[in-house]
Amino acid sequence: MRKTERRDGAGRPDALRAEGISLRYKSTGRGVSEVSLRAAPGEVVGLVGPNGSGKSTLLRVLSTAVAPDAGSFSVSGLDGLREKRRVRARLGLMFDRPTHYGDLSGWANAYLFARHYGLSEKEANAALAPLFERFDLAEYRDERARTYSYGMGKKLALIEAVAHSPELLLLDEPSLGLDYTSQLHYTGLVRELAANGTAVLLSSNQVDEVESLCDRVVFLNRGKVVAEGTPEELVSAVGGMRRIVVSLRSPVDYGAVERVEGVLRVVTEGREVVVQTDERPGIVAGVVGAFVGAGGDIVNLRVERPNLEDVFVKLTGEALRRED
Repeated sequence: MRKTERRDGAGRPDALRAEGISLRYKSTGRGVSEVSLRAAPGEVVGLVGPNGSGKSTLLRVLSTAVAPDAGSFSVSGLDGLREKRRVRARLGLMFDRPTHYGDLSGWANAYLFARHYGLSEKEANAALAPLFERFDLAEYRDERARTYSYGMGKKLALIEAVAHSPELLLLDEPSLGLDYTSQLHYTGLVRELAANGTAVLLSSNQVDEVESLCDRVVFLNRGKVVAEGTPEELVSAVGGMRRIVVSLRSPVDYGAVERVEGVLRVVTEGREVVVQTDERPGIVAGVVGAFVGAGGDIVNLRVERPNLEDVFVKLTGEALRRED
């Protein structure tokens, strides 16, 4: 849970209120069904779910890019279906695969966005200069956007999304492709914006990012909301779980571990193996025995509290990072 103090939003309408949003793509059958959520001014809300769960579809609806089949939403009290122009002026958008005018410089791209959102020439220059410095793009500002790497393009898109200090910021996997230093700058920027009253809807499967930044989290699975609450509430609500983290000298077949009674899922995270389990007597010994029986040489083992990914698996029986 982030510790930044926020500006009081008392007496102001919700920055975002969505009721019963539904949209299905006929070509794939995917989309969202009866999704409702809200974000108060200065609140950071995480949207978590596997690929195909409807996160990007929901963001497209809330950005006014597509109209839903059913439902409604408002941004700072403005109807998202009837007052699109006024709503768009209050939004900041960053999608997973941003596009830019390739023959224009990075600065020219960001400047066009800033002016489009109503900033004067002086205001645009004043807002953009420190952001280009912050994200290490100042020395590349005059280079054509098509020469930018994926990570540089992501940073440029983030600058374009925040330079006008939006009332609602929609972010789709914003940290993917960012180097470590840029990730730190990004998280600091989100905290600053929230402290000044910007509401943020953050779509991400990076659980560390979500747990550290978000006040509340909404789980989406197969287009529907399956749970909502603070990170602490969600973890506490599914008590009786363990997260056993094992370091092995060399990889082994995890089949025997997956067959241990009480094991929910086995997944590799870097050089470690994470075993998500129910809380039951003897579960740690059973997992250790399965690794040893498979020929595993355990270098280190620790038992941790569940994280949001473990909670998602417990609630849905499905992996958070599936490939479908």
